[in-house]
Amino acid sequence: MMKRFSILIVAVLVVTAVFGQSADQWLKQGNDYYEKQQFSKAVECYQQAAEAGSQEGQFNLGYALYNGEGIDKDYATAAMWFKRAARKGFAKAQYNLAYCYMYGRGVPIDYDKALRNLTDAANNGNKNAQLTLAECYEKGVLVMQDKKMSQLWKDKAAGKHAAAIPMQEVEDVKPAVAATTPPPAPKPTPTPVEKPVEQPVVAQQPPTPAPQPAVGGRPVPPEVRILFPEDQSPFHTDVIKLRYQLLAQGLEASTRITVMVDGQKQPADRAVRAANTVEVDLPNRDCTVTIYAQNENGNSEPASIRLIREKQVAELPRLFAVAIGVGDYNDPELPKLKYTTKDARDFSKVLSTKKDYPYQDVQVKTICDEEATREDFYEAMEWLKQESSPTDVCIFFYAGHGYRDEKDRFYFMNYGSSTSKLYNCFSSNDFRQAVEDINGKLIVFVDACYSGALMGGNRSAASNHFVEQLRRTKNGMVMYASSASDTKSKENEDWKNGAFTKALVDAFNGAARTDGDIGLSTQQLDQYLYKAVRQMTDFKQTPIFMNPNGMEPFELFTYEK
Repeated sequence: MMKRFSILIVAVLVVTAVFGQSADQWLKQGNDYYEKQQFSKAVECYQQAAEAGSQEGQFNLGYALYNGEGIDKDYATAAMWFKRAARKGFAKAQYNLAYCYMYGRGVPIDYDKALRNLTDAANNGNKNAQLTLAECYEKGVLVMQDKKMSQLWKDKAAGKHAAAIPMQEVEDVKPAVAATTPPPAPKPTPTPVEKPVEQPVVAQQPPTPAPQPAVGGRPVPPEVRILFPEDQSPFHTDVIKLRYQLLAQGLEASTRITVMVDGQKQPADRAVRAANTVEVDLPNRDCTVTIYAQNENGNSEPASIRLIREKQVAELPRLFAVAIGVGDYNDPELPKLKYTTKDARDFSKVLSTKKDYPYQDVQVKTICDEEATREDFYEAMEWLKQESSPTDVCIFFYAGHGYRDEKDRFYFMNYGSSTSKLYNCFSSNDFRQAVEDINGKLIVFVDACYSGALMGGNRSAASNHFVEQLRRTKNGMVMYASSASDTKSKENEDWKNGAFTKALVDAFNGAARTDGDIGLSTQQLDQYLYKAVRQMTDFKQTPIFMNPNGMEPFELFTYEK
C-alpha cells in the first residue's frame, strides 16, 4: 500500500483587516491567532499575506481551501494559490501542486506538470519529494524503473548531493508520483513547518522485463503494463488519463493499444510509441479498465485496474466556471485596462454564492494578468472538460482586450500577447477547439473590444463560419458578448467595472428579478443585459446574444427564498 502523497500546509485564519500591515506582519498575526485556536476569526490574515506576495501565506491559504479548514473547500482556488507560490520556487507548494496535477484537483490531470513540480520540489530541498522520487524510480511506479536515478535521489535526501538532479530522459514518459486520496491533515504548528514523515512506500510493481529475442524463430508478442493510476484508485471525472509502458521489440510505431471498460471496447484503437498516455471514457459507476497491445507479433496479456467512482452527495448539477481578467500585455499599441482583474474577481465572487441554488457544488477558477497566459487558457478549458458532466453548467468569462485582424478573426489578448505576434494569442479557433469536448451546458460571457468578431455580431463571413463550426461541434452553448467596440460606462458613474460586466454581476445579484421569478433564466438574462447596458453607456451599445444550437432557455440559478 502506498503511503499517501501528503499535503502539509497550515490552515487559513480570518481576522479583521488592519491597514498598512506588511505581508510578514499578516503572516505572524495569522500564526498568533492559530496558536490561540481562534480559527473562525482568521481568514483575512493569510488572505492578506498571500495577496501581498507572501509565498508562505499563499501556501497556507491554498491548504486551507484544499481541506476546507476555516473556509469552504475549493480545489480550484487552492490550486491557484499553490501555483502562485510554486512559480516562485516555494518547495512545499510545488510538492502540493504536483499532487493536484496527478488527480485533477482544481487543475486538469497532467502527469508532465506533476513530475516537473515534484522534481522542482525535490531539487529545492523538500525531503519528502526526494524520497518519493527515489521510491518511484526504484519500483518502476509511474516512471520506468531506474535504479541509478533512485539511488541519486536517496543520496540527495541524505545530503550527499548538492547539485540539482535532472528528470529522467524517457521518450513520452514524464509522469509523477501521487497518492489516491490525501490523508487527514495533521495538526499544523503555528508557524507552518512540514513535519517529518516516514519514507513513502509505493505499491510493489514487478521489475520491467528486458526485451527478449525471438525464441526458435517465433516472434515475441508485445508486453504492456499500467504505470498509473493504481488499482482501486478513486476518480471523479468522466475521462481519466491512463499511463502505461509498452515493450514491443522495435514495433512500437505499428503497435495498437486497445482499451476496454467493463469488457466493452472503447470506440477506437490507439496508435502508440514506446510509452504513452491514453484517455479513457468512464461510466458513472465503479468500473474495470483493461488494456492490451497488438502488433504483427501477436497480442499482449491484458493489464487491468479497478477504479472507484467517488460518491456524489446528491443528483444535482454542479457549476464550474473559469473567470479570466487580463489588463497587462506586451503590446505598446494597446492601452492597459485597469479594472479587468476586478471584473473577473467580481464575477467569480457572485458565482461562488450560488451553491445550493440549485448546485450541489460550485467551483470557480479565477486567473488574472500574469497567470493568464495562452497555456493557462488551455489548462483552464481542459479543467472544464475533465470536471463537467452533461448535467452540469459551465461558464467561461473573459474581461480584457480583444483584437480583430484584417480577416475579422477574433483574438483574446492573453498575458504576454502582442498584436504583432498573434500566434501568442488565444484565438477564436483555439477557443472553438477547446470547447468541443466540454460535457456540460456551456455559457460564454466576453467583455472585450471587438468581441462581435467572436460572436458573429457583424455577420461577416469569418465570424459566421466560427459560429457555424460551434454549432456542429458543441451541443448546448449560449454565448453573450459586449458590442463590437468596448462598452464604456458614462463618465459620471463611479463603478470600477466595464458596463457589460457591471450589468452581468448586477443580474446575478438579483437586479433582473421580477415578482414571481423563481430564478434567473438565460432568456431573462439576455433581456436584462440588453436594457441595462444601453442605459449605462454613452453610445447606446448593446450586447450580442448568440445561441448557435438553439438551446432551450434554462435557469442559471434559483433565487434564495
